[in-house]
Amino acid sequence: YCVEAVATTADHVISREFFLKHRRANAPKVAACARCNNEKSEVEHYLTVVLALGGRHPDAKINLDTMVLKRLQKNAALHRELLAGFEESGGTALPIDHVRVEKLFALIARGLAWYHWNVLLGPGYSAVAALFSDEGAPFFDQMLLSWGTPHRVSIDLGNGTFKYYGAQATDCPQMTIWRFWMLGGVLLGGDPNVPGPSSLAIAITGPDALIQRLASTTLRRDNP
Repeated sequence: YCVEAVATTADHVISREFFLKHRRANAPKVAACARCNNEKSEVEHYLTVVLALGGRHPDAKINLDTMVLKRLQKNAALHRELLAGFEESGGTALPIDHVRVEKLFALIARGLAWYHWNVLLGPGYSAVAALFSDEGAPFFDQMLLSWGTPHRVSIDLGNGTFKYYGAQATDCPQMTIWRFWMLGGVLLGGDPNVPGPSSLAIAITGPDALIQRLASTTLRRDNP
């Protein structure tokens, strides 16, 4: 992920904790250094609980009953945070940290670029991710389909638990775009600049100049 330290372990690009045990086959794995693995795990520990609470895929209920609630019982601080947010919303929603969501999907994009196309994002290249309103789905689908490249992947892991679609540019191998569909489409909301439900996560890798421009304009949280 950092392309700096020596890789000493293997990392599941999409955490196995999102999946029931019998759904974990064929999960993408990449080499990782200890620091990157630990930092990514911290984000995953949070999101494998919070996102799964809004899961709508076929395994959502059994995942909640057999795995997620046990994790929540072991994390008193997160339990209190979610309960407080739930009560504040009047019992209609749970709070979620979008920064951690976007950080994880940017890391996943880095891992998948290596897993599928042997692309490392070294100096001069980076990744960015963001959540979008579902109204933006047709735009991104059309952009992915119209992108003139034969380098594409479409993957369904764990019977709809995690789906992703990716494409790689032919003239710049480090340029990739990813569309993620998580846990059957977790519905997110609450952003005044993104009306309506949002279950669309997009990540892009490429030259730093492009990624910085996207992060400061298209993907800005305060930009409608």
